[in-house]
Amino acid sequence: MRGLTRRLADIEDAMEHSQRMRAVAPDSFAVRLGWDSLRRMQSALERERLELVRHRARERITVALQGPTFENHTADLGSLGVFLIRLQKLYTSIAQAVTIGPRLRGPISKDISVATTMRFADVFPSSFGMELFVEQKFDMFGESVASSSLQTLFNLLLSSTREKEISRLSAELGPRTVNHLRHVLEDLAKSHAGFSIAWSDSSGTGYNWAANEEEIKLLKQNASRFRTLSSEPVVLEGFLIGASLLRDRFEFLTEERLVTEGKMAKAAKNDIREFFGRRCIGYFDRVVVVEAVTGEERTYYTMTGIAEARDVTTLGN
Repeated sequence: MRGLTRRLADIEDAMEHSQRMRAVAPDSFAVRLGWDSLRRMQSALERERLELVRHRARERITVALQGPTFENHTADLGSLGVFLIRLQKLYTSIAQAVTIGPRLRGPISKDISVATTMRFADVFPSSFGMELFVEQKFDMFGESVASSSLQTLFNLLLSSTREKEISRLSAELGPRTVNHLRHVLEDLAKSHAGFSIAWSDSSGTGYNWAANEEEIKLLKQNASRFRTLSSEPVVLEGFLIGASLLRDRFEFLTEERLVTEGKMAKAAKNDIREFFGRRCIGYFDRVVVVEAVTGEERTYYTMTGIAEARDVTTLGN
């Protein structure tokens, strides 16, 4: 799986260079042939990855809690119940943001809720340690909402000590997710508890995060530093000049020759390959966050969809 991921990353880099060549020489038969060859290689590797991940029935997450309400391998039922509900809501809200873009309110679809349902499986020796499971379901690219949301959860937790990262993720995941993160940290702080969580993805890469009682208090302050000033859908016409399906990132050149870049929601991924170097219409969520102390504003974009433009000229024309 690691080998496949590396090869897919190499092909994405090659496709980026090929795309630049297509922009310069859109009518070149040789460039088009090279591009088609790379796409076939990419599709073959994705099918191979899909065959591998089909054998992975669920994701295993280990969680440990420490503190006066979680000691001697026991847990206060009220505190444990609140924590588990908060964690589930945080995870599901991340999945919604990853799938359709940042949201403040509104119902979460049944598919997303089912895909991120955590199940309590076992306990292990710790102040209070738990094993949780999430059932798996993979898409045509060999990816899943469960896995991508878990990876984003760890990115969010790890970003809590990095200003630029927490600012970006606050915008890309939306105020609903940030509110749930703040609730998790607030409840842990009230219980004077520490928290650690670990998970390994399908390639064997391990993700670990831990914070003691004092670190939880600091993270709670950092999570509250950025608030959403505005969030609105915008439609831009221009050219898709870059995209990474592995990292879910995009670059879009507008008609004003401005480059907009940011996060790509899964709702846009299925169609993204058809629009490289072509005039198209991009649908985005534009989110402005403000830092509470300095008042500094930062703007971020999430692509939620892409469609054919009336004028289908290529970037080189």
